[in-house]
Amino acid sequence: MASTNSTSENEVRSWLKNVLKDENFKDIQVKIQGNSEKGDGYMGDIVFVSVEGIIDSQSSKKYDLVLKCSKKSKPLRETSPVKEAFLNEILMYQEVLPYFIQYQQEKGVKAPFSSIPKCYGSFIGENMEIIVLENLKSSSYELWPMKEPLSRRHIDLIVTEYGKYHATSLAFQHQRPTEFQKFLDTLIDMIEICVKRSDYQILFGTPVDQSYELLKNDLDDDILLRWKGLKNQIENIFGDLVKTSTGPKVILHGDCWNSNFMFLHETSGEKIPLKVAFLDWQVSRYASPIVDLSHFLFTCISKEDLEELENILVMYHTTFINQLVQLGIEKPDTLYPLAQFLDEWNNLCKYGILMASLLMKVVSTEKDEVLDIAQVAESGKDFTETFINEIRDKENYKRRIRPIVEYAVKHNLI
Repeated sequence: MASTNSTSENEVRSWLKNVLKDENFKDIQVKIQGNSEKGDGYMGDIVFVSVEGIIDSQSSKKYDLVLKCSKKSKPLRETSPVKEAFLNEILMYQEVLPYFIQYQQEKGVKAPFSSIPKCYGSFIGENMEIIVLENLKSSSYELWPMKEPLSRRHIDLIVTEYGKYHATSLAFQHQRPTEFQKFLDTLIDMIEICVKRSDYQILFGTPVDQSYELLKNDLDDDILLRWKGLKNQIENIFGDLVKTSTGPKVILHGDCWNSNFMFLHETSGEKIPLKVAFLDWQVSRYASPIVDLSHFLFTCISKEDLEELENILVMYHTTFINQLVQLGIEKPDTLYPLAQFLDEWNNLCKYGILMASLLMKVVSTEKDEVLDIAQVAESGKDFTETFINEIRDKENYKRRIRPIVEYAVKHNLI
């Protein structure tokens, strides 16, 4: 199965009979409703299916599901951590996140973090991993337009959810250290693996150079030189910077950009978000919460809201502390004082700035420009080739990256 286009309903049926075996269905009927578009996934493909589980002649259950399927390309699986990424996500959906949600319920948290799609299970076969999730589109959830920054309401909602999630991870770690350590023993540091297997100097250095060239006639030379100097920090950002942070560490979401959030909006008038669902937990790892937060903010925020960034950070920290209180942590301010958090932000947010240099280009890429990662691997090239090609919509890339460059230099963050 090089792509989902070759997936048959019989294959899907066999997978789902395994995943849904606890339902004790006498039979399962499957209809494939569609596949992911080019560029919607890198290490995997998506199959949308409707399922009817037959209980008896008079009753059945119906499901709208999303099957997240790893790519089977042998060259890709040999050169990229496809299997590890899916095993990581299976661990998060089937063990870590359910434990965290149950933990919050036991503690009586009034507004717990539960912003994830329901996971029905997984199937692991030969050279294949599949995760079965609810189809949130059937519940009117939708993605935000990829090229556009999120509105302030969307930013505030996600920042609040990250505050609750990170605090839950930290409190669980303090109160149930043995169970938490079991998660860490299984969790795979995908970033560490990717850094070892691929040339991250090229992957992130190329978009820094490309954005530098784009902005040559727009920004002063001293700003641009500071920006270009970010290339010299790549090794440190993906190495010692995160590992040596003195603040608390949590199990991260890890992949915090526009394509990995779906929103339920009010049905009339302005798009006011009511709920959000966090998708794609393949890059979850143990590190500072600022890794998640900076990744999200610098890749999703607008130029106008960047000016309010300090207030947004304080809101995150307030939510974080309030969640710790609800979870029964005594003197939570001593675990992560605001002053320490803001000081660490000024150092660790380089991670998010560097991610933005790449992802602002990715969000500006047209569908027909996206390279298939499996085809790249099968041609004998490194997967980084998928991200360093030239794109047509340089104006959008410039529009999205310029305020980040200016902000990072102005505030001495790089």
